Amino acid sequence: MGAVLIALTFLGYFSASVAYVAALYEKRWRKWGLVSALLGLVAQSSWLVQKTALLGSFPDGTLYDWIATFTWFSVIIFIIIQLVRPQLPLGGFLLPITTMIWLGSQALSRRLVVPPHFHGELLRIHIGTAVFAYVAFLLAAVFSIMYTEKERELKRKRVRLFYYELPSLEIMDAMSTRLIVAGVVFYAITLVSGMVRAKQLFNVYWSWSAQEVWSTLVWLAYVCYLVLRLRGWRGHKAAIYSMSVFLLVIVNLFVVGVFFHGFHFYNV
Repeated sequence: MGAVLIALTFLGYFSASVAYVAALYEKRWRKWGLVSALLGLVAQSSWLVQKTALLGSFPDGTLYDWIATFTWFSVIIFIIIQLVRPQLPLGGFLLPITTMIWLGSQALSRRLVVPPHFHGELLRIHIGTAVFAYVAFLLAAVFSIMYTEKERELKRKRVRLFYYELPSLEIMDAMSTRLIVAGVVFYAITLVSGMVRAKQLFNVYWSWSAQEVWSTLVWLAYVCYLVLRLRGWRGHKAAIYSMSVFLLVIVNLFVVGVFFHGFHFYNV
């Protein structure tokens, strides 16, 4: 049953990605994109419910589970935005990235778990705020991609149909910044709660593990973005920076998270 739900999740998200990219040029594909995204979301939600029932708690013990939660929450936020702003062509930019992240997670091991005695309120805060932060960073990168696309169309002076449906450059620039501010706050809580939990479990706040160091670098990189904004960075420079820094998030997930475990994951 789990394999069927995973297959349906992929079918839904992949179909939604294709439909929303097509909708950038032909609006009638939007409804099919929304239907497909809902299909994928229902399938993934069913998988999460099934796994929660099997484990007796929400699945958060593996990197695979964490990325599943991250993509699941990203799609929920997207659908909410789509229902509120149906004309915003967000799906053609967001869903392909989300689908690729989820697809990449299928190659990850399911055998690395957080021991049951590690769980607690601080760990839930640590995991939950990390999901919120990464979703904020993802959306900021997507708005930056949309910004650069509209800017490129302006420079070429040959605009395409979806150009007129994108928000103004100023709005997308501001949205990206607001999302990064939210992400920085949530990620700060993630780091602090992780340090406090490590102190409780291992009697040390900081172990210099690759995961800790890289996560801190990600947070500092986004803090630098905000500092540069205060120093006058706007528009194109800020958009390129936002997209580039999100690559650090991807590295944190699929390189550091896989090959350098530290205190985060333990073999059963």
